[in-house]
Amino acid sequence: MAPRVSASAPLDDSSDNPDNPDNAENTEPRTRSERTALSFEVIPPRHDADEKKISHLLETLESYRPDYISVTSSCRSGWLDGTAKFISRIDRETNMRTLAHLACTAGTKQEMVAWINRLIDSGVRGLLALRGDLPEGEVKLPEDHLQYADELVRLIREVEGQQAARFAAGRLAVAVASYPNGHYQARTDDENFDVLLSKQRSGADLAISQLFFEAEDFLQFRRRAELAGIRIPQIPGIMPITSVRRLRRMAEFSSLPVPEHLVRRLENARDERAEGIAITAELVQAMVDNDVGSLHIYTHNNAEVTQELLDAVGIRPPTAPG
Repeated sequence: MAPRVSASAPLDDSSDNPDNPDNAENTEPRTRSERTALSFEVIPPRHDADEKKISHLLETLESYRPDYISVTSSCRSGWLDGTAKFISRIDRETNMRTLAHLACTAGTKQEMVAWINRLIDSGVRGLLALRGDLPEGEVKLPEDHLQYADELVRLIREVEGQQAARFAAGRLAVAVASYPNGHYQARTDDENFDVLLSKQRSGADLAISQLFFEAEDFLQFRRRAELAGIRIPQIPGIMPITSVRRLRRMAEFSSLPVPEHLVRRLENARDERAEGIAITAELVQAMVDNDVGSLHIYTHNNAEVTQELLDAVGIRPPTAPG
């Protein structure tokens, strides 16, 4: 496992700038990361959630000293109301840095400005800008909504610029989504990279990938992204597999075909859950072996499964000083 020492080393600003002429002809081999960045995704708990389980989840995740923890938003959590409340709790009870999901589908442009401010007030210092899934039967959002994630990135940067003093001369971290197997609405393969380039030009700092099942899918996507001029870090999103049923749900959620060789492995295993964790650990290990340098774990608020996966690849909570 690549060594992990607290947070990741700072990036050279010039390497992230697509307008830097040095980047166009940069053919230097990739330097090996000294640290593996680690982050988690969590879901705002339901109103009837077991408080002990949520507290245990936060304690477990914090023990790994993650670089940040992202908090989803959805209709189920009252859109961003539940997200903001959970972020306030994380900020109050832990030392973890939070990144909030924000989707264009959540409201009008004016409402998005209010949500950005609400999330900043709750303690967040980073946002994951998403278009969001369109309502069933719709082909576009209403005219008073931002239509795409790159527009939302620009709006976040505008709000940030108007309130620069709030960030002590710093800035908000802005993440976006990437799709190693292509977005289901992309008309051509190249369109996936064009969209990601647009997000980068709009001010995105990093891209967190949607699910993938084969390591080569992510690695090839990363290579092609670099050739297309995309310089922001590509973070692999990993969701632990625990059963055939979970695998099929993951594939359906991501609009991906179910990998039949994985289905066979799970069906033939003595312990379906253990085999699923082993499959996911192989995927994680491939990321480390190919010097991806970062991991984003979709926890589904399951502390035990998350811990099992990290144990399987040798990532354990750091020993406290003394």
